[in-house]
Amino acid sequence: MSQIENKDCFVIMPIGATEGYEEGHFQAVYEDIIKPAIDLAGFHPLRADEVNRTNLIHLDILQKLIAAPVAICDLSTRNPNVLFELGIRQAFDKPVILIQEKGTPKIFDIAPLRYLEYSKALKYRDVLKTQNDLKARIEETMVAKDDTSNVNSIVKLLALSPAYLPKIDKTNKENMALDLIQGQLTELTHMVGQNLRNPRPLTTRPMCASEYERLANRLDKLKNMRLTPEREHLYHQLMRDTEEMMMICEDREGRRMFERLMRQIHEQIEMKHMGI
Repeated sequence: MSQIENKDCFVIMPIGATEGYEEGHFQAVYEDIIKPAIDLAGFHPLRADEVNRTNLIHLDILQKLIAAPVAICDLSTRNPNVLFELGIRQAFDKPVILIQEKGTPKIFDIAPLRYLEYSKALKYRDVLKTQNDLKARIEETMVAKDDTSNVNSIVKLLALSPAYLPKIDKTNKENMALDLIQGQLTELTHMVGQNLRNPRPLTTRPMCASEYERLANRLDKLKNMRLTPEREHLYHQLMRDTEEMMMICEDREGRRMFERLMRQIHEQIEMKHMGI
């Protein structure tokens, strides 16, 4: 039996009362603009508050957020929860359409990113036009989802390596997966917050070199160990630390060193899985 195609479109947006807006404003944006556009494009709208869960950050939400073939993110109000969910989606390099209310300052200082803007007034004709524009964006995104020039992929624009879920022992799959995802997202959230509050510091080449040596030594130690779920977690922690250093190292040659090291870590993980 063939697998059922995933037609979810995960919606990342402010939920509930928002300061400076009338009660129910963003619910109206969801009901009047976003959901109809998703329906017109042949997808099923899904928002975090519509996923059955027992915790604020539940595995079901994370899985659906990552697994959805397309997502829409409303950046209006610069809501921290919205940025958190968008960070998850971008970390795994999954297609996302960015929308925002007209007049919202751009959050990302990356020129190629494309935004679809809508009017806060939600007038009838404007709503219909935005519905059609958003439907077209969904269709364009799905056609170009494997295109390496996808302008809304921060991972591709910055030449980073996307995050991915490791193979987990089935006996403890859910707990291990949740721990790994939450570990990655905690660091990602901290990093995004730091970058929004402060300019990225200039890192000197000697510091890059010393950090590279330290991270390379960690990889050498792991190479001689048998792969276990706990040690695989160490590999992914090393991958995250290397990626972070690559992002903050301003020296071009230093960035290349960390890129090479990330490839070595990834290759080592694959070799361990193959028993080499």
